[in-house]
Amino acid sequence: MDLDEMFGEGWCVTLAAHPLAETLRLMGVAAPVPGLGSVSEAADVLRGPQGEGALVLGRELPGGWTLAVEFESGIGFDDEVLRALAVGGRTAFSAYRDPDTKTATIAHGGVILGRLELSGGYFDHFDGPSGGVDTTHPVIGSLTAVGFDASGACEPSGEAADTDEPEGGLVLAVRVLSGIALTAADFEGPWAGGVSEVAS
Repeated sequence: MDLDEMFGEGWCVTLAAHPLAETLRLMGVAAPVPGLGSVSEAADVLRGPQGEGALVLGRELPGGWTLAVEFESGIGFDDEVLRALAVGGRTAFSAYRDPDTKTATIAHGGVILGRLELSGGYFDHFDGPSGGVDTTHPVIGSLTAVGFDASGACEPSGEAADTDEPEGGLVLAVRVLSGIALTAADFEGPWAGGVSEVAS
């Protein structure tokens, strides 16, 4: 799975433990259009009637999760949006890729837990809450158990050291956090979505 080939250099992938319509609403899509096809077909359908702005597409995945994708925007990566997606004891995860960034943010219970450098397999201790990562939190513990490094040494081990970057790190983290093994087929649609009212 090569998201750069699918979406270009700029993309944002968000997973949230919310129903589809609620996830899109929290990401600023007030009235999502259902029954869209592939990503390119969805973009063609939505661009005309909904105008310019950040396009957010979503689809349901097993276990009550929703997968949302964006291209050339990062609404799901915004801390405020991610905290909203993680309220009520839920976990939310958003990975953002631009030419200079390959980072994921993890939130749980309305709190940002840390940022994971997908290109290196380690937690960023300089951009996390209070400058560090709470390694005692069970969500962080589930990620360090597969080798993502939260020690500050920036040295992944185990499965995290054996992944292709950055998509392999994304797939591994999503599997740990949600139990879902993302594949290219998960990005084929059908989608629902629209233009977000949240500034990207």
